[in-house]
Amino acid sequence: MSSRVVEEHYVPYSVAKKLLSQVMENSQDTSNLLQKTMNYLIRVDKCEAEEAEILMQELSDVVEREDIRAIISSICPISIDEMRSILAIETGKTYSTEEVEKIIELVKKHLKS
Repeated sequence: MSSRVVEEHYVPYSVAKKLLSQVMENSQDTSNLLQKTMNYLIRVDKCEAEEAEILMQELSDVVEREDIRAIISSICPISIDEMRSILAIETGKTYSTEEVEKIIELVKKHLKS
């Protein structure tokens, strides 16, 4: 069976975990690499997949780049310094303190309890 990539998107860890889980459920032979990846994603997961998807959408009002939104939704930084280090990836754009605080509040709203 041949596969073809139709679309490519950046996704948070928890969404990747959900997708990988579906693949592993539908496959009779899961590789060691898939299992190790799943174990890693289970350890670093900070919010539920549905919450991460909502967070990605909410962040789009402030953060334009999908890859940066996915990083934020995966790592869920809650300090200004951590957030600024991620936002610094986007060269040519400077985020105000108010924007950074708004992003942090969005993240806190979606974190696991």
